[in-house]
Amino acid sequence: MISLVMATYNGEKYLYEQLDSIRCQTMPPDEVIICDDCSKDSTVNMIQKYIDKYQLKHWNVYENEKNKGYSKNFSDALKLAKGDIIFLADQDDIWMLDKIEKMTDIMTSNESIELLASNVKPFYMGSDPRKVNYEKLKTKKEVVKIENKAKWIKPMRPGCSMCFRNNLLVNYDKLWFEDYAHDALLWGMAVLKGTAYLYNKDTINFRRHDTNASSRVEHKNANRVNKLSKEYRIIEKVSTFRNDKIIKKQIRLYKERIRAIKNKNTLGIIKLVFEINLYSRKRYWLTDIYYCLKN
Repeated sequence: MISLVMATYNGEKYLYEQLDSIRCQTMPPDEVIICDDCSKDSTVNMIQKYIDKYQLKHWNVYENEKNKGYSKNFSDALKLAKGDIIFLADQDDIWMLDKIEKMTDIMTSNESIELLASNVKPFYMGSDPRKVNYEKLKTKKEVVKIENKAKWIKPMRPGCSMCFRNNLLVNYDKLWFEDYAHDALLWGMAVLKGTAYLYNKDTINFRRHDTNASSRVEHKNANRVNKLSKEYRIIEKVSTFRNDKIIKKQIRLYKERIRAIKNKNTLGIIKLVFEINLYSRKRYWLTDIYYCLKN
């Protein structure tokens, strides 16, 4: 059984294109779960009319009684999914019509894959959307195992590119905490287990615009420290379930990064060049230096 889970909030502007791209899949999902987080526009009404128009009996839309925020809304929506394989969807992208079929075929032909992400094809709208800069793999292989466990903290691709087996949800509630991204947690669990793979093809036209949740950028030191502190918290939580050497080393690394940025100790960050392989992205070492130098 294939489930698709989508979280919505004030999504009326681009919603129909996404719904069409899901409905017209060459392999339609067996169930579609849409959880709306108290939209103030016509999002819910549009979805319900769409379901009625096309008689989509296996599609269901749920309205939250109060606003939960993006991550909790998605996390709670995942609990409703009954499928063996679960796809994640945002409200404003356009899926390539064979996305579910291609990725499901890969999952079913390789049972060692618990989470499969794909490449995405970004396109930009609005006055100042954040440009996408995902790491490219130096291989022509179509399906690639994520071998570097240091990459577990930061997903290499957005959550809307991912599908995963439902057994990944077994420890999800024990590890998740408020404001921690659902896709980052799922990705991290799979990478540490050695069961995360990348489908090295585009499956989504990935819309970037001013109001994307992932486009909101903060440039203050306090926000950088807060972000690293959240990641440190999840590392500590995961360490109670897994005894990987990489996690122990990253706990120490994060303590040093947070301390150095708080104290604007640029030399302290520069010294971490010898541990740069523990960073989920090597360029984040340069980002840390930037925040130490920033007034």
